Parts: sequence; C-alpha cells; structure tokens
Amino acid sequence: MNYFEQKVYNYIQTHGLIEPGNRLVVGVSGGADSVCLLRVLKALMPVLHIPSQGIVVVHVHHGIRGAEADQDAAFTKDLCAKLGFLYQEYRKDIPAYAKQLNMTVEEAGREYRYQCMEELVMQLKFDKIAVAHNQDDVAETVLFHMLRGSGLNGLAGIAASRGNIIRPLLGVSRAEIEAYLEECGQDFCQDSTNAELAYARNKIRHSILPVMRELNERAVEHICQLAQDAAQSYDYIHTQAMEQCDTTEDEDAFGRTVTLSIAELYKVGPVLQEHIVWEAIGQVAQRKKDITRRHIQAVVALIYQDSGSSVQLPYGIHARRNYGELILSDKVQAMTDYRFAIAQTGDYEIPDQGTLSVSIEDFTFTEPIPKKNYTKFIDYAKIKGTLCVRTPEDGDYIVIDTAGNTKKLSRVFIDAKIDRTKRAGWPVLACGQEIVWVVGLRFSPAYHVDEQTNKIMKIQYGSKGDQNGTKD
Repeated sequence: MNYFEQKVYNYIQTHGLIEPGNRLVVGVSGGADSVCLLRVLKALMPVLHIPSQGIVVVHVHHGIRGAEADQDAAFTKDLCAKLGFLYQEYRKDIPAYAKQLNMTVEEAGREYRYQCMEELVMQLKFDKIAVAHNQDDVAETVLFHMLRGSGLNGLAGIAASRGNIIRPLLGVSRAEIEAYLEECGQDFCQDSTNAELAYARNKIRHSILPVMRELNERAVEHICQLAQDAAQSYDYIHTQAMEQCDTTEDEDAFGRTVTLSIAELYKVGPVLQEHIVWEAIGQVAQRKKDITRRHIQAVVALIYQDSGSSVQLPYGIHARRNYGELILSDKVQAMTDYRFAIAQTGDYEIPDQGTLSVSIEDFTFTEPIPKKNYTKFIDYAKIKGTLCVRTPEDGDYIVIDTAGNTKKLSRVFIDAKIDRTKRAGWPVLACGQEIVWVVGLRFSPAYHVDEQTNKIMKIQYGSKGDQNGTKD
C-alpha cells in the first residue's frame, strides 16, 4: 500500500464508508477521477474485506459526444476486463431526457446515472454506490454555490456519504489523483466538454481556481476546511431548529401542505427562522434547488405581516399567513361547487373531501344528546323545505342562540380562523340560505333535539382516508 492508497484508506476508515463484506457498485466514466477510484479500490479490497466479486462497474453513455463517448465506453469495458471487474453499460439520449424532465443536460445526466446505479444495487442486493468526487470538486461546488447566493448548507459542499452513496476520494486532490495514475502507468480518457467555458463549473475550474492557487497554493485545501466547518455548523443549526419548532405536514387531494406555528417562530432568532422555513419549503417541494435566500426571507417576512398576506415561490408553492399559522402548500386549487339534496337514508359523497352518512330514525328523548363535532342529530320536524349539502353562498347565515339571533357564515369562518382558501369548499348543511350545520364547526340551535322530538335525522361526517368512517 503506497502513500496515496494509505491516505484514501484512512479517509474511508475515518468516515466509516465501507464495512467488511460490503459490495459496491462503482460509477466509472473513464476519466481520471473514476479510473483512480477503481484502481484504489482494487488495491484496497483485501484490507477493506471487499468480497472477490464485490465490485461491479457502471458506465453510462450519455449519447452526446459521438465517437469520443464510444471510446470512453470501450476503454472502461477493457479496463474492467483487465482488473477483473464485472461491467454494466447503460445508454441514454440525455439531451432528450433533459427536455422531458425540464432539467439542464448536466442535471439530467446526473439524475440518470444515479438512477441506474440505484437500480443495480437493488437488483444485485449490493450495499453501496461509490463515486469519485474529490477535493477539487468540493472547492468548485462551494464556489458555485457562493456565486448563486447559497447559505450554510451550500457552503458545506459535498458530504463523504449520503444514504448508500459514498465518496472515498474526498480526502485527496485532483493533482494527487493524476500523480497516482502516472505512478501506476494508468491512462484515462479526456472529456473534451470539460474544457468548454460555456459551463459555469468549467469556468470555475479553469479560470477562478488557478488564480486562487496563485494567491495561495493551499486554496483548495482551505476551501475544503471551510466546507467542513460549514457542514458542522449547519448540522447544529438544523438540530436546534427541528427541536424548537414542530411542523405539521399534510397531503390530500389539494396537494402537500406544511403548517408552522407563528408563536413558535417568534421565539427563535432570524437564523433558525430562516432554516425552519427553508426546511418547510423543501418538505412541500420535495427538493431545494432554486430556493434562494430571497425566497426564504420573503416567507419569513410573513411572520410579521397581517393574516392573509402571501408570497409565491418556485415549483408552484404558495406561502401565506393565516392567523397564528404560516402555511406552505404546493397546490392552491379552487374547490368545485357542489349541491345535492338530503332526502333519505344513505351515504352522500362530498367531492374530494369525505362522506355524509344519513339515517332517519324514530326517537324518544331520555337524556341530552352528546355533543360531537362530526355527528349531529336534527329534529326532523324542524326541517322546513329542502335540506341540502353544498358549498357556501353569499347571504348564508346561521342561528346562534335560542333567541333566534343570527350570524353571517363569513363571520363564522373568520371567528374560527379558517384559512380563506378553505372556506369556498367547506361543506355546509342548509335549508335555503339558512345554515343548519357548518360541518365540524357550528350547529344551529334551531334544529336541536328536545323533549317534543319523535323523529331525528342523524348525520355523520367522515373525511377521506378516515378508516373509522367518522372523525368523532
């Protein structure tokens, strides 16, 4: 084991990347970094206790560089044969795939590569995926994120591991990698697109980092140390944020929603507020790319604004303040108006929400009816006209006491602090403009059961997905 191999071995051990008996899928493009990774893993197999058939190589042909890409595939296949590794090749028209996914070609290529490797890991029942990122990649990533206005998480660069993905070469530089390959007499492929300055990363690699090395030859090392410090700081802030502010996540027919408590957000400082909001946006969007500091600060500002204030975010996410809550949702969808008469016993489905179960029964009053939010008993004789379930309408009102005083339905929603986006589709039981029951909120005393009642209409509401059929 030479110095370079020892250095990689120490990094693997320090970060617990490979355990005895682990079997690996290794991504190899044919370039210097991935060829180095394959050679080092070959050398370290005995000391890492990787089984003899415990490495399979994946090469992805992106359908971009024509004959050059064909040569890369042939080179990688030949290298695997020489080293005694199984070789698996995938081919994909990545430019077309990028259009399909609405991604850049670079993003789509990365997405497809990891997809192929994940599928092979599952198929072979292997343990981990090894890829060849190194210190220079970390430095380039940190600078790229800085230029885009990243926070601490972006400055953290690239992690040694994420899930089952490991990066054994993160402790060495590209110069060390090329020196190792030269010492081994191992050639590798050159990707001509890596020299094209049209790509932001290539500009950083060929224009910015060389100048930084002129100013300090250890520039890459120092950037990597900054990334490590940022990662530790981010982990601490993340832990504190998650402990100090609970989130409520819900997914229904109208999309994914995360709700935060304004009172809890008031208690923490700006740093934790921004982190909590950033995590909440990520929960709704299921990704964090293109979420910038400007977006996060716009959402945080809602904490100090009036109820009803809102902002629009990428990926169709809508953030709004609703009284004491900060709500983020990926779909603000208008409810479909509905109306149907309740004339007999049966189940009545409310579109995209739930079901009303209705029964008409003889009744003898013996004791007061128990109060439940989602089960109501109506004195059947007090129903005048056609009883129907519908969406709210202008002019709706409800009797609020035995003296016959009334309140507008809109005021009922406001008093109950119901999010205005939910009011339009809220189910109500009504006779004309008079509301008998605002489901789950308020029941009119004008329809209460009493000693004179001899027949009742029993109505139960069960939301979609409620296995018991009713929320009570």
